[in-house]
Amino acid sequence: MSREMPGPWPLWLAKQRQAELIHEAEQYHLAKEAKQYRLATARLGEPADRMSTRLFKGIRARFGRPFASLRYRLSGSEVPCNDPCPDCAPC
Repeated sequence: MSREMPGPWPLWLAKQRQAELIHEAEQYHLAKEAKQYRLATARLGEPADRMSTRLFKGIRARFGRPFASLRYRLSGSEVPCNDPCPDCAPC
């Protein structure tokens, strides 16, 4: 029985796949570290991720216009004071 030596292609393909897997693992590790860093250094008032930003933008978009018209209607019913005030303060 003669045993044939495999060509260089299977070995080359295996090395390429191994390099791809190592690169993918490094990228995953870097992304995980970056996310932990963002969460650790997030300041109050800054969203830690995009999900909360999208949520608040959606709420603002849904309820912003009705509250703006309500504020406009409430402020329209106020009558400015015509009495002269000595210190120019609002009456």
